[in-house]
Amino acid sequence: MRVAITGAAGLIGGIVHDHLSSLDHEVIGIDRPLSDWLEAGRNTDDEKARNRVTIEMDLTTVSDEELNAVLEDVDCLIHLAADANPSNDDVSMMRNNIEPTTAIFRCAKASQVSRIIVASSGLTQVGLEPLFAEGGPMYGRLIRIEDGVAPTSTYGVSKIYAEVLAEMHARLHGIETIAVRIGTVIPDDAEHWKKGGRLQATAFLAEDVRRFFQAAAEHPLDGHLLTAAQSDSPGRFLDLEPGLSVLNWSPISWPDSAENLQ
Repeated sequence: MRVAITGAAGLIGGIVHDHLSSLDHEVIGIDRPLSDWLEAGRNTDDEKARNRVTIEMDLTTVSDEELNAVLEDVDCLIHLAADANPSNDDVSMMRNNIEPTTAIFRCAKASQVSRIIVASSGLTQVGLEPLFAEGGPMYGRLIRIEDGVAPTSTYGVSKIYAEVLAEMHARLHGIETIAVRIGTVIPDDAEHWKKGGRLQATAFLAEDVRRFFQAAAEHPLDGHLLTAAQSDSPGRFLDLEPGLSVLNWSPISWPDSAENLQ
């Protein structure tokens, strides 16, 4: 399968790039020019990051013609590139999230990409969390997709936009689309045990990132899927359905310590 990944020099992009490459998929890594992401301090400790970038491209300025050329003959597009800092201003969210995601879908459609996987975030539902906390009316159950959205930042809104765009392209244009509310991925999985709390509750361990994105790229799909994806960590408050059932994936058994990580 020919797979294109935006944000390939990033942490999640690197994990997914390396895993799909190891499965003999042809992977095209797309990211900003090297000087840009080094200046921004993105994943600078990963010596392999530069080698994952097949095509240097700024999605905020690229033309449709250039993007269409890159997506020619691509079977699956995984769109991870974004401004992932919720504290950044509205201008950044428009420029780095909403406008590039719109172009990605537009050009993927024109290039006849058959499957698009787009990164969303649990911050689309963060405003619901008090309802499910101890003392809240929903305490005792997990937050589900069908509970709706409640963003508290323009970042969260930009991710809801990506989800809706994915659903629309599946419904109107017959493209297989997956919008995934990604858990917390960090360079050192052991930090989830050292710090605990919310970091551990929202953990998305590297092995589970591999498992999920392999299933998302390879498993048969009919139409659109919106799901959360993370590890089965203590204190987890997001339901991982319908992704578990639809994609037939499962997170690893949560290790009792960082030393027992896979």
